Amino acid sequence: MDAVVRVELLDPGSDPETRDVLMLDLREELVQLDVESVSTVPTGPAPPGSKGLDMAAAAALLVQVQGSITALSVLVSAVRTWLQRGKDPSASVKLTIGEQTLELSHATSEQQERLVQEFLRSWPDK
Repeated sequence: MDAVVRVELLDPGSDPETRDVLMLDLREELVQLDVESVSTVPTGPAPPGSKGLDMAAAAALLVQVQGSITALSVLVSAVRTWLQRGKDPSASVKLTIGEQTLELSHATSEQQERLVQEFLRSWPDK
């Protein structure tokens, strides 16, 4: 069974253009993974006169992974790596599956690892 993970970029200090660039960069990183799909969640209705959905105008990404703890772990690891490369040190990423949420930021590696392991343990392996 597949699981859908909502991946949100939280960056209170950035302007919309910077946020869009970061979201596109994160999306490009995630489509390289062995996941079922990566789709965008639009921020709202398209502006008048626009043609279709602009990939950058995404509030979040929905990543469909195979329903295993291994697949989820690979996704979380990729997000952590992307965040650590850090084009924006104030950015953080929130991952949500159902009722479970994990927020990754620029905490120490040890702190993040502890949170990731707790998050992964709380998710029932399907």
